[in-house]
Amino acid sequence: MQAANEQLSPEDQALSEAAAALDAGNGARALEICKTLAEQGNATAQYNLGVLYERAAGLTPDYSQAVHWYTLAAEQNNAMAQYNLGVMYDLGRGVPQDNEKALLWLGRAASNGNASAQTNLGVMYDNGQGVEQNVEKAAQLFQLAAVQGNAVAQCNLASMYFYGVGVEQNFEQALTLYVQSAEQGNAAAQAKVNEIIAAIDAETK
Repeated sequence: MQAANEQLSPEDQALSEAAAALDAGNGARALEICKTLAEQGNATAQYNLGVLYERAAGLTPDYSQAVHWYTLAAEQNNAMAQYNLGVMYDLGRGVPQDNEKALLWLGRAASNGNASAQTNLGVMYDNGQGVEQNVEKAAQLFQLAAVQGNAVAQCNLASMYFYGVGVEQNFEQALTLYVQSAEQGNAAAQAKVNEIIAAIDAETK
């Protein structure tokens, strides 16, 4: 759930109460509070309500309701809601799978600086999913997310540098990005770091 602002308005106080209720394991109370605010048009509450319906512990998932509330928040330019809505369309969760709408909402979230959306959108361009394949565009999106510390983007961009796909081949840059990703626990990046180190060791023997 998104946190309330530091200077608490009545709406922010309610959002904080909802977060506390969820932390205490009372998802039903959190949902009740968020729904009241969401119905009044509060975008953060609409986003939070979508999250609750999608995956809150102790609550029965309702993906169609999650999509409904994500959509309302996304239309108010809430970047996290835009990202989650894009993922729902990408996976066909609560809605029919729709690459065009996934691209639309992930694109809007990416434009708002959401690193996860930039990464997912990069994967779609890299794979040509619902859009003409464009590895250069994919690399640009991974770069935007990587500088924000997104481990998946760092690993994906590292692979592009390693193999010279979408960018000029650069082994040093690839290794730097693999290490950054591995330090965040990305197993694929760590495996690649180990592979590179083993290759260097073999060459120096």
